[in-house]
Amino acid sequence: MWLEIGLLCVLLFGLFYRYITKDFHFFDGQGIPVSPPIFPWGSKVMKNIMMGKSSFIAMFGELAEEFPNTKISGFFMFNAPRYFVNDEEIAKQILIKDFEYFVDRSTIASGDKYFSKMMTNLEGDKWKKVRMIMSGVFTSGRLRQMFPHLNKVGQNFEAYLDKVAADGKEVDAKTTGGCLTLDGIASAVFGIESNSFDDPDNTFRVMALRLTNAPGYRRSSFASMIIKTIILKAWPKFGAEVLELSFMDKEAMNFFADIIKQAFKQRQETGQKRNDLIDLINEELQKSKAGGNSDEKKEYEDEFEEKAALDSSKIKETDMDVDQETLLVAQALLFFFAGFDTSSSGFGAICHKLCMNEDAQEKLHHEVVEQFGVDGEVTFDKMNELRYLDWFISESLRTTDLVPMLERVCTKNYKVPGTAVVIPKGTVVDLYIPDLHMDNNNYVNAKEFDPENFNPENKPNKFSFQTFGQGPRNCIGMRYALLVLKVGIVYMVRKFKLVRGSTMQDVMKVNKELNHFEGGLPVIFQKRDNMA
Repeated sequence: MWLEIGLLCVLLFGLFYRYITKDFHFFDGQGIPVSPPIFPWGSKVMKNIMMGKSSFIAMFGELAEEFPNTKISGFFMFNAPRYFVNDEEIAKQILIKDFEYFVDRSTIASGDKYFSKMMTNLEGDKWKKVRMIMSGVFTSGRLRQMFPHLNKVGQNFEAYLDKVAADGKEVDAKTTGGCLTLDGIASAVFGIESNSFDDPDNTFRVMALRLTNAPGYRRSSFASMIIKTIILKAWPKFGAEVLELSFMDKEAMNFFADIIKQAFKQRQETGQKRNDLIDLINEELQKSKAGGNSDEKKEYEDEFEEKAALDSSKIKETDMDVDQETLLVAQALLFFFAGFDTSSSGFGAICHKLCMNEDAQEKLHHEVVEQFGVDGEVTFDKMNELRYLDWFISESLRTTDLVPMLERVCTKNYKVPGTAVVIPKGTVVDLYIPDLHMDNNNYVNAKEFDPENFNPENKPNKFSFQTFGQGPRNCIGMRYALLVLKVGIVYMVRKFKLVRGSTMQDVMKVNKELNHFEGGLPVIFQKRDNMA
């Protein structure tokens, strides 16, 4: 019996070894440098992650260091070969000019019906259809409708800062930013009035932190997340349909899904409208159902939107194989899941830059006071006139590697211009961002923090700013995210000065938990003189 068990173990190990190593010669003969694979991790960068020596965010910087001044190279993520691109012109081809070859992102199967219908998990024409529907949700006109909800959150934030300044205690900027972004999402997306500043332990916030696997709230260990990833990548149907594996906390996911479904049902029955995301998505879904198209008009609000537009004439009619309610819930959940932690991290980065650059903070304070006064009404139109605020936000995000790479999947064989490399259909390509952000050819003072880098007179390279991506698969919620940040910053710097806390580091470093910063982001808020 023990012999049979031993032979079975040997057989299973052999099959696993074969599965992991069968593509280890993928890059042979392609003429590009390759980070050699090691069983069972793949390349060394993956081994470092699995051994707790690095993080997913740091691994791309390690690849850039391994292959300096190299436009395109290869590496392995476990058994999967991937291309690593560190060149602006190739990135421009992939993201914009030859987008038809790179329509998709890699997807992960899931036993959760909403996760599988989120726009980021859709491919081909199904993704294009939903993308065009959702594009109509984030126009300036739609954001103007949502602004009153966000402005109320800003007022709550200002009242909270009054208390914090009076106490003189340090607070964590990312945690504070999380309350700001969460309350904005609660009101502008879910139709719920929430004040996480006064009640940080409210059910909505606790469930949000569980859904995003925040430290202290996650129910799955890092090891279990890795195991799920391997199973769902290697055996997607078995993992999703039989084991019903999901990366989401099911209780938290169902909590938010029920809120959206109840609000959707109630508004259908009563005709009530709040001009929040549920209303706006529903309106765009109705337009699409009636034959309308959000991208039919070709007047774009800016160059970013123009390069993100899809040609509707090339999109085939496709059966979404999902009811309208599920589609609405999935996109609203995606908006929450993709926007909550990223926006709070972005807010933390901005607070860090304000503390480290006192002159820039004073300049921003004066611009805000000049526009709104000490207690004047904050309006959507006036906020969009704050040029230095725009530059400061962009510069803060440029100089903080919150998003180190963009990922695309090759959907048909593609010859990389200027090289002999042919990327096969189905292969993942990772585009490295930080070197674009730090290139002196792209910004007048690229190596330093300087909001003037985004002054149009200094001719910044618009394509090189990749925090929100570029091309048709860029971040569709960019305008909303920026609006939330602007509201928070206006109410913060108008009456308060930010001072560096005791453990704040000179350079922000994301730790291995991915959504937390080493040393935290402690900030002291001081009430400015003569502020009512």
